[in-house]
Amino acid sequence: MERLIEGTPGEEAAVWVQDRGGGPLRLRGHIMIEDLDGVLTSISSRSGANGPLNPVTQYMLARAANHLADRLIDDAPPGRDGRDSVPRILSSSLGHQPFVESVLEMSQHQMLRRWPLATDWYNDVINYAMRPARFEPKYDRLLANAIKASTGTLGEFVRTFAYEAFTYADSTKVIRVAEALQALWPDYPPVRNAMGQYRAHVMERYVPLYRAAMHAYGLTARPGSDLKHLGWAFNALHAREALEHLAGQNTTYTTTDGQDWSLTGWTIMVLIAGAGMTEEGERLDAVDLMNRLPVRPLALPDGP
Repeated sequence: MERLIEGTPGEEAAVWVQDRGGGPLRLRGHIMIEDLDGVLTSISSRSGANGPLNPVTQYMLARAANHLADRLIDDAPPGRDGRDSVPRILSSSLGHQPFVESVLEMSQHQMLRRWPLATDWYNDVINYAMRPARFEPKYDRLLANAIKASTGTLGEFVRTFAYEAFTYADSTKVIRVAEALQALWPDYPPVRNAMGQYRAHVMERYVPLYRAAMHAYGLTARPGSDLKHLGWAFNALHAREALEHLAGQNTTYTTTDGQDWSLTGWTIMVLIAGAGMTEEGERLDAVDLMNRLPVRPLALPDGP
């Protein structure tokens, strides 16, 4: 047995560690060495037996990541009876009666009259945190501003729409919680159901608006393209930009003429260029579309 001080990235290394309390070294397993030199920013040693390339260092990190996954991602496995269990994080953070008494300082009867069962309480907290309106401003304001912007270029319209539709009308804390729930427990029934409701809401509310805007600017989807697919893509862009925005990343794109766009807004233009064409069948690039003027007034769809 020979303890390896530093492994070679891309090669497998044995992990020999002394158990707590002493005794001989024991083989804990093998690990594929990665170059973590630029990844581990807070480790006390940059090289040697306690550095980023040491097999024990990487073993500890790998085990920690798996342990965290067990506590978070796998926190809601089906019970022995096949029914879905409540994630431990929910029960420990939002305990049915402890929450209303300790956090809200109310009588437990206030909770029990509304949610007699703890599982019902957790479900509705998730439904509320993930409600479709978490990303929406008032829809009437969005439509009013869309009408104003639709008299200008398509670029102005898209920039206005992206700003109005994709600004945060809710607390960023709630947005963080909603994104975390989707990432951690996508198959937990309350989360899965809330995601389905949100997707249906986006399709029902926004696809008719996209169709009306395309018509106003004399555009149509190319054969094989579908505005529902574009709507899904727009929403996916928004969700990604929301995460990057919350992480403090720069989500601004500046065009060659000096205009600042949100990444969502500009990428929408690129998608329209790829999936759309004029009513006469002409294909336009993103810059041409950006400068395109309307050919008819915007006829808004009926409200929800």
